[in-house]
Amino acid sequence: MRKTIGKLPCLVRPGEDEKLNVVLLHGFGADASDLFPLADFLDREQQWNFHFPEAPLEVPIGSMMSGRGWFPISVRDLEQGIDFTTLRPPGMNESRDLIYDLLFHLDSSKVVLGGFSQGAMVATEVALENPGDVHGLVLLSGAMLDHTNWTKLSAGLKGKPYFQSHGTRDSVIPFSAARKLSDMLKTAGAEGSLLAFEGAHEIPLPVLQRTKDFLGSVLKT
Repeated sequence: MRKTIGKLPCLVRPGEDEKLNVVLLHGFGADASDLFPLADFLDREQQWNFHFPEAPLEVPIGSMMSGRGWFPISVRDLEQGIDFTTLRPPGMNESRDLIYDLLFHLDSSKVVLGGFSQGAMVATEVALENPGDVHGLVLLSGAMLDHTNWTKLSAGLKGKPYFQSHGTRDSVIPFSAARKLSDMLKTAGAEGSLLAFEGAHEIPLPVLQRTKDFLGSVLKT
């Protein structure tokens, strides 16, 4: 099902309880359909509502091809490996506000917010700015960015459950960037762990299984 929630087009996999929601943000160059197939694996019983919003920016990904992005990334960044640790990406404020508006329109009793790669970074930003509206975080192949601002806001994540994963051979976002994010979450008192796997910029089956278990623990009624 495709619908617009707030200002963002979304693919939606409905569940039994409209007050229990999962929002997953795709990575750079993908679109809402990229993560949509995960819903049935993560929730075969169709207990929860899954929302896969589409990022606002159109970005070229090849000859006559384009995808979507939450903030712009240059070809040089992609080739050399992305390190936004000390930078605030242009467009982050706009994407953060679009996701916050989406969460407002869902009117959830519980919502787990997460994403892959760039989507995980935006999800982290939203949770830091609005911790009371996010009941759990799923951060797949994300990274630490905007270190100064994120660290200042991180106390709001105390007690917040999260699941993080990252490939040790990731050439797009180095594992060291994931470790920095993990360190921030731990220092803030968030409750979770980093699953390191021998792989690249991907979501392997063990990560999906752990994500499924995490959703069950946070969204249980």
